[in-house]
Amino acid sequence: MLDDTVQMVCGGGGGLGEETAVAMAEHGATVVVNDLGVDVSGEGSDAQPAQETVDRIEAAGGEAMAHFGDVADCSYTEELVADTVDEYGAVHGVINFAGILRDSMVFTMDEDEWDAVVDVHLKGHFSLVRAVSAHWRERYKAEGGFDRQRALTCVSSGVAAGNPGQANYSAAKAGILGLMRTAARELHQYDVRVNALWPTALTRMTEDLPAMAGADEETMGPQLVPGAPVFLASEGAEDVTGVTVAIAGGNLAIVSDPERERTLSKDLGEGGAWTAAGIDERWDELAEGFETTRMSPGY
Repeated sequence: MLDDTVQMVCGGGGGLGEETAVAMAEHGATVVVNDLGVDVSGEGSDAQPAQETVDRIEAAGGEAMAHFGDVADCSYTEELVADTVDEYGAVHGVINFAGILRDSMVFTMDEDEWDAVVDVHLKGHFSLVRAVSAHWRERYKAEGGFDRQRALTCVSSGVAAGNPGQANYSAAKAGILGLMRTAARELHQYDVRVNALWPTALTRMTEDLPAMAGADEETMGPQLVPGAPVFLASEGAEDVTGVTVAIAGGNLAIVSDPERERTLSKDLGEGGAWTAAGIDERWDELAEGFETTRMSPGY
């Protein structure tokens, strides 16, 4: 499905990123594996995880290159794209799994915990999207088009809907979805499709979540996810753009965009704008049958 393509997998040194990089190589892609090699809280750095993924790909007969660096650094992502093009002549697809956790309840979270997580997840996606889209736009205009669409896949998660103790992570993941939708609209004219992957799997970042209690590698392991990102990177997903695809174990879904659930209208010529008292009077009519309090079990 990915023959003769160059696919860039950021955060590819372990977990979902590693499994996706390996799967892309198995489907014929040349893979550039980026990873900074930090621990789950973002501390330290190590070039070895990216190289180990490359070694795994090469041992199976595939072609890959390791690239060490921080995707939240705009200078680095420009270098990453340039080095990939210098080495292989093109970039056909990009996906970004890079991420960290610094969990704390919102009333105790400090500024560093907020900044660190938002920086890696949200700015990291912006930095990468900015660098590769600028390259693709320039190349598209210079060559008068592409022989095949380019594919950019952002990675968000169900945590975007809200998870206690992860306000920083949840906000960043929700922001990634907004970035994806806007980038899809902006880049469609350059034959670039932009989608989001919403994966759920047992990894070092999810193993302590209550929702993953009882999960095991056989039914929720990271090896069950790559089918979706490989598809999104392939020509099978031609013209699929601005879409969020969720995958969890054996379940595959399309996640809807935010939309108005229901609407009450009033004639502005009769009494003017909505007032607080007017809303109070008709709130039950608007909310009938709709759950307006959403809390996780135990909260």
